[in-house]
Amino acid sequence: MKKSLWFALALMLCLTASVSSAWAGSQSWYFEGTNSPSNLPCSSGGPCGEVTLSVSGNTATFTVSSLLSGYIFDTFGFNSTVGVTLVSASGEVGSYSLGGSGNEDGWGSFGHNFSTGKAGGSSGHDCTVTGGVPGAGCTFTFTVKCTSNCTLSLSDFEVNSSGGNGSGYFAGHMASSRKSGYAGNPVPFPIDEPSTLTVLGSGLLAAGGFLRRRIFGFLG
Repeated sequence: MKKSLWFALALMLCLTASVSSAWAGSQSWYFEGTNSPSNLPCSSGGPCGEVTLSVSGNTATFTVSSLLSGYIFDTFGFNSTVGVTLVSASGEVGSYSLGGSGNEDGWGSFGHNFSTGKAGGSSGHDCTVTGGVPGAGCTFTFTVKCTSNCTLSLSDFEVNSSGGNGSGYFAGHMASSRKSGYAGNPVPFPIDEPSTLTVLGSGLLAAGGFLRRRIFGFLG
């Protein structure tokens, strides 16, 4: 019985750690705002882009996807509370680079501006969205790390832009072969991951029930 009790306790600790890690280490947002609805259709009912930020130790990885067929990202702006430097990039990128402070028109100034090295006029056709799911040509990923000895957290990048008609954590320029515009999100909207959390929550409930039965059985 003691072995079963210790197993249940260990299981609960592992599941709790997994929930904490999933919640704190990764978060996603939709781009729901645009500075030019006629050129770049973005809305709460039809977001035009998605951003996922994952942090681990001294590195942070951004995964940015266009949710509009024919549109790709030229630039992407973000802020940070600590100094960061570019490590690598992949996906829909060319001669990419990470620059300093700059504006994402209408969405204010950001401390860092990532350039994909791609242009919508020549590469917009790379992006095809089917059933709301972006293909490989719609997404780019880049990783940054601390310039000093530090451990990064999501809050280090959850910093609003300054100036502009609206502010937010991130913004970017999207372009197709004929149209372009700036996408942003004044109030970042987290994309829930119910399947993961539901499974973990169910595990915690099951472990809790098992542990309770063992404890009361032991006391009885």
